[in-house]
Amino acid sequence: MNEPPLTVRRAKDTDLMVLARFGFALGQLHVGFDGERFAVPPGGEGAYAAFFQAELQRPEVVLLIAEAGSQPVGYAFVRMEPMSLVELRRAGAWLHDLYVDPQARSGGIGRRLLEAAKEAALDLGSSSLMLSASTHNAAARQLFERAGLRPTMVEMRIELGA
Repeated sequence: MNEPPLTVRRAKDTDLMVLARFGFALGQLHVGFDGERFAVPPGGEGAYAAFFQAELQRPEVVLLIAEAGSQPVGYAFVRMEPMSLVELRRAGAWLHDLYVDPQARSGGIGRRLLEAAKEAALDLGSSSLMLSASTHNAAARQLFERAGLRPTMVEMRIELGA
């Protein structure tokens, strides 16, 4: 059986519901990893749709959609971030989200989205691409490391009070 061709393209306003669905699913995945660290906004997919609608208008943002044939199977969200004295980092592109629909995983879609995110970072004028990955998401961390990304920071947390 022939697999439909995989394409990665820039998202448009008409993709907002797909972006919202995938963004909310990514948020829920992270809450499942650690509900004390991660949270999804009130309003669920609607909050994500409003967020991505605003992000699509920003010149420093690239939202990508992966499609198998005409079926959306994943997305990536890249944004240029200014230098941060708090985070001790230079200005550069940040891969905030990379998500592949669970039924489409293990087919190279994440790798293709990551490659497209690197290209988007270059197009935005960045010489680097940064991201963070949950310590519970071994598959994502392996994908990133195989693509040449290296760990640079460890986030730590403690819950205070009763």
